[in-house]
Amino acid sequence: MSRLIDSLTDVITVEYRQVMIMDLDGANGVPEGAEDLWELSDRANVTNWFIATANVGIITSEADDWHRVEVTLELWDGEPPADHALWARSETVELYSSSGKLRMVGPFGNSSGKLIDLRQKARNWLVRANVRPSPGARYPEEQPPEGLETYRLQFWPALP
Repeated sequence: MSRLIDSLTDVITVEYRQVMIMDLDGANGVPEGAEDLWELSDRANVTNWFIATANVGIITSEADDWHRVEVTLELWDGEPPADHALWARSETVELYSSSGKLRMVGPFGNSSGKLIDLRQKARNWLVRANVRPSPGARYPEEQPPEGLETYRLQFWPALP
């Protein structure tokens, strides 16, 4: 049975319907021939709502263009138990991480600075992304809306 190793919760602003999970190395340390961020971005609006390549994954929201979301990042030692009934959508992709340290980033580079440490460098990970509506929308004055959706990203080692 798989075991949860680490978990953190972050809040990030979705802009232009997108938010990313990004390796601290960015475009550095990417294996030769890997799809780059611009190619991935071109695919983001025409394929699945969660896609990834080396050092970056893009989430495309179905909610408002501009809003704040809560994201839980989890590190597992194997595939986490399925709980798809609790989530509106689920997608599993493979992501290569060169540094083993990831953070949530908005399209313009904004980040809270919180990191999840995968504890292994230069390897492939499976990532299950889940999303569901949040309990209720809030519209603070002159701030992005909150409470529209909640995300969870679960990471576990891909087989070599």
